[in-house]
Amino acid sequence: MGNEGGLTDREAAIDAVIRFVCALDNGNSQLSASSLTKDAIMDLSPFSKAGMQARVVHGREEVVDILMSKVGRPLDTTHSATNIRCALDGDHAELTCTILAQHFRGGQGPSPEFQEFWFNGNQYKCDIVRDGGLWKIRKVLITPVWTFGNPDVMNV
Repeated sequence: MGNEGGLTDREAAIDAVIRFVCALDNGNSQLSASSLTKDAIMDLSPFSKAGMQARVVHGREEVVDILMSKVGRPLDTTHSATNIRCALDGDHAELTCTILAQHFRGGQGPSPEFQEFWFNGNQYKCDIVRDGGLWKIRKVLITPVWTFGNPDVMNV
């Protein structure tokens, strides 16, 4: 089965993670949902080591709701993926990458007068599966490696 946009399987699996983070930066629920299986799991429990309340979120609807209500819509953000490693096995991929994430309160990101931010480097570990013409994240474990700035920016 072919992938949307004529992507190779590896490119299409990576595209699932790119859709996931681009949806955050654009506050786009539809794009976010397109990156996740219906039974998706987002494990944020490692954020407890950064002093945050963290949990495991189950199901695409709940994951999208959390992402959009806590990050995608209220904050000015950029999320950049790097160090991407992707191993394919048929219709399944295991992917790891580093995501550099910058967070400013809504409307304050572009202004030089607001310098309160939360910047972090996260490791993503993803199980990704082919779902029709799209590859989607079935499980993502997000682990903060380092943080810098004021985590209160995330309290919206």
